[in-house]
Amino acid sequence: MFSLNDDSQKQEHISASSVIVTNNVSSYMDKIWIGLLISLLFVLISEIAMFCILRFIPSDFENDITKLTSLFIPNFEYFKKHIIIPNCLCWIFYFVFKILFHKATFKLKKVCICSVYLLCATIYAFEHIGFNFLSVLYCIPLILSCPLGKKSHISVFFSAILLHLAYTVYHFKINPTIYDILVAALTLMIIVAIFFITVYIYNTLMTALSEVKNYEKLNTDLKIRLYHDNLTRAYSKSALMNESKSISAYSSIAFIDLDNFKSINDTYGHDIGDEILKTLVRTFQNQGENVFRYGGDEFIVLSHLLAEEACEKIKKIKKDFIHHCETQYHMTATFSAGIVEIKANTDLNKLLKESDNLMYNAKNSGRNRIVLK
Repeated sequence: MFSLNDDSQKQEHISASSVIVTNNVSSYMDKIWIGLLISLLFVLISEIAMFCILRFIPSDFENDITKLTSLFIPNFEYFKKHIIIPNCLCWIFYFVFKILFHKATFKLKKVCICSVYLLCATIYAFEHIGFNFLSVLYCIPLILSCPLGKKSHISVFFSAILLHLAYTVYHFKINPTIYDILVAALTLMIIVAIFFITVYIYNTLMTALSEVKNYEKLNTDLKIRLYHDNLTRAYSKSALMNESKSISAYSSIAFIDLDNFKSINDTYGHDIGDEILKTLVRTFQNQGENVFRYGGDEFIVLSHLLAEEACEKIKKIKKDFIHHCETQYHMTATFSAGIVEIKANTDLNKLLKESDNLMYNAKNSGRNRIVLK
């Protein structure tokens, strides 16, 4: 019988590759969450710092404070409304989406990450301390340009800085206040921070997606190798075992074994023997049959025809196979077969055993025969 060692090694290879890539992707995703955590902390600390500066600014800047009060009231009501509440919402979104992230599929994981970043950015855009909305708009093209490539992203980054500086100079006019300077400086810091954060997130996601695509290609290649015989391109024994779950979809099973295959190898060489195996599989496949290599020269055919109809079809295939061998290799090659009809709720192993016994009956009766139960 055919050993499953090779197929088992392939299965282990697939499992090992899956584990490695899954761990790598999970690692990349975790880094993105860490990046968001750092961003939230940065914003929270910077907002509290600005509030403290504006709240406890020295009396030397009384004129500035007078102007500030028309734009910003540094009291604790504002602290609660514009700092505590928005940040609490962002942190709630962070933890909720992180919980969903760990329970989601890979595609939904990407949705979770994009959603929480978008929600947090929206909250900060509309509730940031005294920021002119135009300042926030600088960051939108900066974020959107990231997928366009490194050069485009850097160009937009410097454009955003120049626009911000131009707006700041125009807004300052002659007598800028301390508040104006702080807001301009913090806006510049946020533009720079968003640039590096978006580059980091984009590169991390692209690396993760690349890993996934490589894994999917590897997984597809390994599955082809696992479920197909390398020599004959018939389905493998592993594929046959996998079909046991849906064996009732077929009507009959045939156990095929080449006659005197050892003598063919000894007389004509293993290269010709390999070609005979390929010819046998190709002949069945040309007739639309599902062929599985079960052993060295043993094959299983799962047919949608009833046993008697399958028997007649296999007789025709056998004639074609003998003709191909005579014309192409100038030799006579035959096979024996045992056919069993598949009943409802029949076990595959039982069917294999019955068809195997019938095949040996065919050999014992003189070979080059088909025995039907």
